[in-house]
Amino acid sequence: MEYTTKWLTDKTRVKELVDFFITHKTDSYISHGEIISGRASDSHHWSPDLETILTEQLITDFNSDGSSGLNILIAESGNGEIVGMMVFNVINSPFKKYAILEDMLLNQAVRGQSLGSRLLEQAVLEARKWDISFIMLESGIHNHGAHHFFSKYGFKKVSENYILPLQTKSLI
Repeated sequence: MEYTTKWLTDKTRVKELVDFFITHKTDSYISHGEIISGRASDSHHWSPDLETILTEQLITDFNSDGSSGLNILIAESGNGEIVGMMVFNVINSPFKKYAILEDMLLNQAVRGQSLGSRLLEQAVLEARKWDISFIMLESGIHNHGAHHFFSKYGFKKVSENYILPLQTKSLI
């Protein structure tokens, strides 16, 4: 099957993106970004308010021109159905312009057809045009497939994240 990729230019498909995300997420996908944003309650559980939280985040921070904010790249089937998505957060700090690859999800049915590679390659090409210095991403500790995929494209591990939940008893 043939797929096309394009940057979203308006907010009209946010509901469709949120539904796609919820349908194709896995627990191994959860990383510190999902916990910090409120999309996950901890490293093993998605928030019961995920739909509301994700909708608000996508609508509030949506952008479409490479400037600061969320730039969303989608992959569509011939009938216009979303089969993949990438959320690319452009940060224009006083010191550097960089991007955070916030989310990248594919419909399980299209995995292995190089669609993830096409999304990533298009995002990298665009990032160069937008004068972005580097792309960061973070991934759930058990998301080994994603770790392998991004390593294959030259991403290097630069840190580890730890969390101390304060709602439970701790050693301190």
